[in-house]
Amino acid sequence: MPHDHPPGPAVTRPTWLYVLLGVILVGLVIWGVIANRGRQDTRAAQQKAQRLQHEFEAARLPTYPDTREVARTLGTDGGAVCDTPQTLARSVLKLQLSNGAAGPGQRPVRVAALTLQGELLIIKTYCPEKLSEFRKFVNDLNYAEVVRR
Repeated sequence: MPHDHPPGPAVTRPTWLYVLLGVILVGLVIWGVIANRGRQDTRAAQQKAQRLQHEFEAARLPTYPDTREVARTLGTDGGAVCDTPQTLARSVLKLQLSNGAAGPGQRPVRVAALTLQGELLIIKTYCPEKLSEFRKFVNDLNYAEVVRR
């Protein structure tokens, strides 16, 4: 005669617990990959920022005292300076090379060639493939002999 067992609590496996543990594990793996990549990017950004600082010193331009700030601003790819130097940066640069008036009173001004040297060095360091095109733009501007070294 088969054994009759009294009905008891069913054994349930807490699947929600396994799902939760799986999600936590996947999250930790993703966080680890991102954190490691961030350290590598930070190291590369620091190296480029130091190279840029040396370029500024060689050109006798003022340098920023904290290389970490330069690295944070320009990153590993030059940030906004290298994003669109042929379109947006040109427009913004032309606005900055004006007399500061607004509306119809705004006029372009002639600046010293040295004024754009820093941006050229940033492009040379961070996105050298865009340097020749930006150099053509810079060479087409009219300059004044106002700053001497």
